[in-house]
Amino acid sequence: MVRLEGSRSAAGAMSAARAHGAGTSGATALARWLCAVVAAGVAAAQAQPAAQDAAAAFRYHAPITIEQPGAFVRLALPASAYAMSRQVGLADLRVLDARGERVPFALLGPREREAHETVQARPAGLYPLPPRQRADQDLASPLEVQVVGERITVRRLAPPAERRPARLAGASAATPATDAPRPTPGWLFDLGEPSKGEPAASALRLAWVEPAEFTAAYELDLSDDLKQWRRAGGGHLLALKSAGGLLAQREVPLPASPAQAAQLSSMPPRSAAPMAAARFVRLRWADPAGAPVLTAAEQLRVQRSAIDLDAPTAIVVPVGPEPKGSKAPIQTAPAATTAPGGGAAGEGALHYDLGAVLPLVELDLPLPAGVRVAPVRVQGRVRASEPWRELAQTVFYRIERGAVVDRPPPLVLAAGVRYLRLVPDARAGALPAVPLAVRAQLQSVVFAPQGQAPFRLLAGSAEAPAGALPLATLVPALDSERARFGRAVLGGWSEDEAAARAEAWQARLAAWRPALLWAVLLAGVGGLGFAVWRLARKEIGAAASPPAASGAGGTSAG
Repeated sequence: MVRLEGSRSAAGAMSAARAHGAGTSGATALARWLCAVVAAGVAAAQAQPAAQDAAAAFRYHAPITIEQPGAFVRLALPASAYAMSRQVGLADLRVLDARGERVPFALLGPREREAHETVQARPAGLYPLPPRQRADQDLASPLEVQVVGERITVRRLAPPAERRPARLAGASAATPATDAPRPTPGWLFDLGEPSKGEPAASALRLAWVEPAEFTAAYELDLSDDLKQWRRAGGGHLLALKSAGGLLAQREVPLPASPAQAAQLSSMPPRSAAPMAAARFVRLRWADPAGAPVLTAAEQLRVQRSAIDLDAPTAIVVPVGPEPKGSKAPIQTAPAATTAPGGGAAGEGALHYDLGAVLPLVELDLPLPAGVRVAPVRVQGRVRASEPWRELAQTVFYRIERGAVVDRPPPLVLAAGVRYLRLVPDARAGALPAVPLAVRAQLQSVVFAPQGQAPFRLLAGSAEAPAGALPLATLVPALDSERARFGRAVLGGWSEDEAAARAEAWQARLAAWRPALLWAVLLAGVGGLGFAVWRLARKEIGAAASPPAASGAGGTSAG
């Protein structure tokens, strides 16, 4: 009887242990399952959609028409290509042939402007200075200036009569005079009235007949009215014979900046006028006896210009509404809250959306007919959520004088922005809502037309790796090949529906991703809590109930 009860109590203990172990293993399995669910949910929330076909991953494509064939073809990219691209630096561009095979290409940037100088020579008025009658006498001017209204008239004065000593009584008429003609102490040059936009004279080129060899030092003075003169330095003219021919220094350089004038005349920089802008130049010989006799003079004017080897693209941008997010502050130092004239910063501004981040080089605001003056502050930014950056300050104007219309040159700037706004000066009134004319230095695509035509350009993928080859790899001899490039143009853009749906899904997923992550994490934490609570409840229940075998043994003993 006792053995039977003992065996029953042992069986009950083993059963309880198995039940406890089963509960523990079940809770552990549940916890592991919940951890796997949480991990899978986080991975699913962060994972990207499955890989698609290479062509379907690009949202936009446009046909390429080759107008001039060549071993390498250059395709000038329009502004729309920048708008369709989804990556910085046009990294998502692709060139495909008719079979969908990739075509090797490279991006070609615009070349720097090429500086040109053209020397224009035209005659200058040449007048000898009258000799001094006394050593302490100032140099007289052979010209007289008369100003009537806006007209300046230059008149040559009659040379003073030579004073000769009286002959002594009884002297022969053949006796030579004791006074020989004095050499001229220098020369006066009249450069004339400069034309509008004409560069100032940079040098004088002189001609003479005698002597054959000489070295003559000189000093220069400049004046606008022949009354007030200012020093402008000095130099040497020379003529020397050699075995190879005559060596001559015929040019007299003229100072061309206020800084040079201030340095030469010891005047303060602000009071020093631009020397080359003076009309009259006076050359004074250090030793008139050994100086040459001038016969002609030319003034040299250097016209400097810059030629665009790759002309910028002209774009007309209409006025648009204030973009969303444009309430961001202006990034200035210090931050400006009021505009000149007392108005609020940005009040009455004109907004322009270029459609993409474009490398701008020029900007112009063509004002409507009439007399208009519009001082503005030019601001820009890349994204609508960014603060405005000050780019420049300028004045656009249109002044009509009969049939003549004066307008300023375009504003030159170097900025890569998408959004522009022109903030007017409140003291000058509101700006007319007119389109903005900009010029941008856009890149080109150079490709080797291998494969089957026609070709097409793809763009609009945020995940695609950079597809362009280095330019030196595609075209090793760029300088020699550039002139032989073929030419192509880009057609209208089309949208790939599958890629558009994928991009829309990505946008929705990006918007819901934070909420989905939080939901999965909270569900996981809740599941883990439930598993812990269930396990703890089983432990408490098992500890509260005594073993059945112990109770049975005590009853049997009694």
